[in-house]
Amino acid sequence: MVNDWIIDVLADVQTFASANGLVVAEKAIADAMPKIAEELASMQGIAQGTAHINHVGEFSRTFGGGRNT
Repeated sequence: MVNDWIIDVLADVQTFASANGLVVAEKAIADAMPKIAEELASMQGIAQGTAHINHVGEFSRTFGGGRNT
């Protein structure tokens, strides 16, 4: 995945939280990481920077006679 780096960053922040007694932050990151990893995995194949567009399959436009003509 292109965005795997964010998991590494979160792991580093979780390690920092653990080492500095930030128990609530450490647990929040631990709880969020699987959800973030799952969401990143679901974004595979979506062009970088377009995740906010609400993709519906590979193409989200109607071609030939639809509303986008």
